[in-house]
Amino acid sequence: MWFVKTKAIQISFLGIYFLLGVFVSGCQRQIVSESPNQVTFPGSITKLSENSSPQHLEWIKIKETVWIHKSFGNFLGKTYESNGLVVLSSRGVVVIDTPWTESQTEELFEGIKTKFQKEILFLIVTHAHDDRMAGVTQFQNRNIPVYSTSLTSKLAKEKGLGKTNPILDLQTRVSAGNVSVEIFFPGHGHSPDNIVVWLPNTHILFGGCLVKAIDATDLGNVKDANLLEWENAVKRVLSRYPDAEVVVPGHGNWGKLDLLRHTIRLLVSTNH
Repeated sequence: MWFVKTKAIQISFLGIYFLLGVFVSGCQRQIVSESPNQVTFPGSITKLSENSSPQHLEWIKIKETVWIHKSFGNFLGKTYESNGLVVLSSRGVVVIDTPWTESQTEELFEGIKTKFQKEILFLIVTHAHDDRMAGVTQFQNRNIPVYSTSLTSKLAKEKGLGKTNPILDLQTRVSAGNVSVEIFFPGHGHSPDNIVVWLPNTHILFGGCLVKAIDATDLGNVKDANLLEWENAVKRVLSRYPDAEVVVPGHGNWGKLDLLRHTIRLLVSTNH
C-alpha cells in the first residue's frame, strides 16, 4: 500500500511538471510570435528576442495571391525580422527580395513548392543590402533570373552580394502570367538605389526599407541614407500610388498609406 501511494504521488508530480512545461513553452512561443515588448533598432527593425538564434521563415497572407515571407537575421547577438513578398500568378511565382539568411532562403524554396506547387519565375531585389539579397546566389544556382536596377547591380557587386540582371531601369513593368509588377525608383532615401514595387492587380505597395512601420520611432540604419532627399522620395511614392490599399515596409507590420506619412514625420523630426 505504501508503494502504491508513493507511486501515485510521483505520477501526480510528473503530471504537474509536464503541465508547467507546456505552459512555459507556450508562453515562450507566444512571446516570440506576438512580441509584446517590441523596440526598434537599426532600420527600425522589430527586435524579437535576446541572444537567440535565427527563427524559421514565417508566412503571412495579405491576399489570396500575395504573401509576406518574414525572415530573421542576427545583429550583435540579437534577432530581428525582415519582410519580402511572394506573388502568385497563373504562370508561377514572383519573389520580391530574398530572406535574410541562406538557410531561410532554402525554406522559402521549399515553402513555395509545398504551399503553392508553383515554379519561381524571377526574383526582384529592391536594394543592395544583405536583408534584401542574402539568398541571391541560391536563386542563381537554380537558374532563376534575378532582376534589379543598374545601380543596385553595381552596388551588389561591390559588396559581394551576388550578380543581378539590371533590366529594371528601362523595363519598369514586368508581366508574369495574369500579374503585372511595376517598379518605381523615387530617388535616394534609405539607400541610393532603393526602389518600391507596385502590384496594380491587388493595390499592394511594397515600400521596402524606404518605408518605416507605424510603430517605428527612428529611421534606424542611415549609413547609406540621404536624410535630405529621403522625405522627397517618400512624397513621390505617396503621390504616385494614392490608391494603395496595403503598404508593406521592409521591417515591421504592414498597414496602409499612413506608413508613408509616418515615415515623412520621422524625417521632418530628424531634419528640424
